[in-house]
Amino acid sequence: MQRDIGKEFMAASNYPPETQTDEQKGLPKPGNPDDPAGPDKITFKLPSPEDTVYSSHSLSCGSESSDGSKGSDSSCGSQSPEVSGGSKEHLTLFEILRTRRSVRRYSAEEISAECLSYLLWASCGVSGDSDEFRTAPSAGAIHPVETYISVQNCSWLPVKNGIWRYHPTTHELSLISEGTDAVAGLGRACMMQPQVLRAPVVFFWTAKPYRAVWKYGTRVYRDIFLDAGHICQNLYLAGVDAGIGVCAINAFADEAVKAILHLPEDETVVYAATCGHKRQ
Repeated sequence: MQRDIGKEFMAASNYPPETQTDEQKGLPKPGNPDDPAGPDKITFKLPSPEDTVYSSHSLSCGSESSDGSKGSDSSCGSQSPEVSGGSKEHLTLFEILRTRRSVRRYSAEEISAECLSYLLWASCGVSGDSDEFRTAPSAGAIHPVETYISVQNCSWLPVKNGIWRYHPTTHELSLISEGTDAVAGLGRACMMQPQVLRAPVVFFWTAKPYRAVWKYGTRVYRDIFLDAGHICQNLYLAGVDAGIGVCAINAFADEAVKAILHLPEDETVVYAATCGHKRQ
């Protein structure tokens, strides 16, 4: 009889765990991710989210138009994306939720530093006085999910094409790989999906499970995928606000992506999403 892996997974992650967690055993807490700084590291400090045009948006305000241009409305300093019918209106949270769609067709326009800063912060950035407070929830405020981005044809980063890791605490990027080969490799690892090949930015979310397993046991294997879902939904909603199309994807060769991102053995790929200005 064929094994039911899904059923086994759900049974193995039942709560409460049958054995003590490593925290209960008194084992040391796993360390935080490495600091982005280093003698051979290329880093890029992103614009502060508070200093971007997006920080002035309220629930009644939108953002850039669908072609990336800024509006001139005096009440919020920008104009929202087009909603159904082609009219320009300020988007309420209701409209952001109602108009959210997966967008797979992108123009060649790059995403600005200000916009990418907003998308990264909105998806999983630090939102309080402590690193534990993020824009996306996480069980025990552990935040085991990490963010990497693949960027191509970018004029404002130190390298035009490359793979970067996002550091929420410092709100900066550190270069993982430079050049078109690495970016193209991720396209192949994602089954040559057209939106991956054409997107100016592709998000990849990874996780180090033990950072959460230490505290909660095997139950957190469920939580990790929930965390990634929270983060991706934040990206979707921020994308609508900023006039950026987003498409979540889960069709990729896990080990190939892991190798290209240079992940250690204890880190695994869990989710991905493409981003770009919508092609008209």
